[in-house]
Amino acid sequence: MNKMNNIKGILFDFGGTIDTNGIHWSEMIWMAYEANKIAVKKAAYEKAYVYAERSLNTRGINEKTTFYEMLNQKLILQLKFLQNEKYLECESVELTAKQLVDTCYGKVQQNIMQQKDVLIYLKTKYKLGLVSNFYGNMKTVVNEFDLGNTFTEIIDSQVIGIRKPDPLIWEASMKLLGLTSGETLIVGDSYINDIAPAKYLDCKAIWLKGKSWHDQNQFEHFSADKIIYNLNELKIIL
Repeated sequence: MNKMNNIKGILFDFGGTIDTNGIHWSEMIWMAYEANKIAVKKAAYEKAYVYAERSLNTRGINEKTTFYEMLNQKLILQLKFLQNEKYLECESVELTAKQLVDTCYGKVQQNIMQQKDVLIYLKTKYKLGLVSNFYGNMKTVVNEFDLGNTFTEIIDSQVIGIRKPDPLIWEASMKLLGLTSGETLIVGDSYINDIAPAKYLDCKAIWLKGKSWHDQNQFEHFSADKIIYNLNELKIIL
C-alpha cells in the first residue's frame, strides 16, 4: 500500500527547498562567490554568513521587503564583515554585493519557475501550505515570485513567533489547513528543521536532500518516508 494514500495536505519549507531545490543557502551564496571570483577563503566566508544571518534576525526586516532587497542587505552585511575582519579587500561593497545578488537571484528565478509546475500540479490534489523560518516578509516574497495563489496558508516564523525546529510551527500550520497529522506530508531540505519535527508529529515526511552546509548523511537511515533529490520527483511519488 502506498504510504502517501491518505495525504490531504502538503506543507513545504521555502528557503533551501522551493527557492534553491535542495541547495542550502550557505552553499548557494558560496557558489556565487566562486562564480564572481571573490578572493576569500571558505572558512572566513562561513563566519560572515553566520554573522549576516544573526544580524538580520536581530534587526528585523520590513514586511514589504522583497527577496532581492533582503538578499542585497544580507550580502552587504557579509562583505562588510569580511572587509572589517581583514579577510577581504573590496573596492566597493555595494557593487560587489549587487554582482553576487544578481547571480543568486537569477538562479532562484530559474528554480522557482521550474517548481511552479510541480506546485500547480500538486494544488489540484492537495491543500498546500508554506512554513518558513523567515524575516517577516514571506508573503511579500511569495507574491514577488508569483506564488501567491499556490499556497492556502503561509507561515512566517517572525510573524508567528515560533521558529523551526519547534514542532509547534508545523502544528499551527496543520490547524490552519484543517489537517490531522495522518493527513499531512511535510517536504523540506533540512533533517533537523523539517524532517525530525514531521516525524515527531507523526506526519509523513519527504526529505529533499541536496548540497548542505553541514553533512546530513548521518541522518539518512532515520525516519524520512522518502528521500528525493529534485522537487520534480514529487510528480512521480504523488
